[in-house]
Amino acid sequence: MAFVYVDYPQDFRELLEKILNPAFMQEFTRFQSFEGFRYSSAVFVNWEGEQLVYNEEVFDNFVKESTRFSSWDEMVRTATDRYFQSGGQAPKQ
Repeated sequence: MAFVYVDYPQDFRELLEKILNPAFMQEFTRFQSFEGFRYSSAVFVNWEGEQLVYNEEVFDNFVKESTRFSSWDEMVRTATDRYFQSGGQAPKQ
């Protein structure tokens, strides 16, 4: 099993909230918000820790089953691209 360890400081938490905004989540996932995604994936990732630690294969399978993406990396990269291509503005609901 390959585990991923990612520092999870407050500024990174805030960035994920911005890029994985409700409009993105509703368009590309079965969740209304990133909060719902975190709640449902809490069995795979401790979102409250100072570091995200997760089994890459297991978490990617969760992402595959609940989003339009094949991996967590693809989901974050797509959200980042869309957010910054829009000038850092989340689409209006």
